[in-house]
Amino acid sequence: MKFMMNGAVTIGTWDGANIEIAEAAGTENEFIFGARFEELEAIRDSYDPKLIYENDEHVRRALDSLTDIGFKDEDGALKELKTSLLEGASWHKPDHYFVLKDFISYREARLKAYRLLGGEPESFKMMSLKNTLASGIFSSDRTIKQYAEEIWKIK
Repeated sequence: MKFMMNGAVTIGTWDGANIEIAEAAGTENEFIFGARFEELEAIRDSYDPKLIYENDEHVRRALDSLTDIGFKDEDGALKELKTSLLEGASWHKPDHYFVLKDFISYREARLKAYRLLGGEPESFKMMSLKNTLASGIFSSDRTIKQYAEEIWKIK
């Protein structure tokens, strides 16, 4: 929200503060990507990130780069990350947060943002301005007043 106040255009999934930001500024002024909660609930038991890895070259290249292009991985964290996404870990199923599921639409949203910024900079500037203009609802004054009234019951 602080970025929004400074004109940033959000690129993010439909959750948390991103929902509030998109509702305030308009979804057309953000780059929202990824599966919605309902879709994830429907596939939770059958989701297999290995199929995405095997069938999408961009996902495969991104994951393989963690371990194959020479990043320093002295503590094995990058290898562990790749393994947890594809095979799971002792405490969760593979790709517990559906990162690979959202990767493809993230890539598309990012490319859309780049194309708009490069090809239609005035449109991108307008999106940025609309974000700044809509950010007032997130001011600390309004938030504290709302908390005082609704949560703390202070008059």
